[in-house]
Amino acid sequence: MNKTTIQKIRIDIISNEQSALSILMDHEGRISRQGSGTLPADEFEVMSNNDGSIFSALIDAIDEKVFEHAGIYNHPDKTGQPITYSIAFLGEEPDISVFEFRLGTETEDVGELMPYFDQFISKAVLATNQWYEAEKARAAEERVDES
Repeated sequence: MNKTTIQKIRIDIISNEQSALSILMDHEGRISRQGSGTLPADEFEVMSNNDGSIFSALIDAIDEKVFEHAGIYNHPDKTGQPITYSIAFLGEEPDISVFEFRLGTETEDVGELMPYFDQFISKAVLATNQWYEAEKARAAEERVDES
């Protein structure tokens, strides 16, 4: 896989069978998000369209060398709460590159790849935070207006 063939990015963080974060975005600007990556889980979910600049910025930030390391990393030490990080880059079928990290919230010595994707996830959350929080506030106002 290379960066030019990526059409969608999917990010999920699941802990204690709760979705702490779910982001799906595509190169055309469609974006959906639930949560902030922390527990207790934020159940608010929103989807909308933008100009695709967030997707482009995230793709630009990826080093293509990571794709050769795609796979499932099941850490033997799951100290703390069990947590799974899943990052998928989707191109045309079957051009898919998935990284899944299964560990604990207190697990140490996670190697170099997990911190790399932790930074990538943080960039995705930061890039969508203003939009996500504004949509949450708007939805809350609409609920108040309906009451």
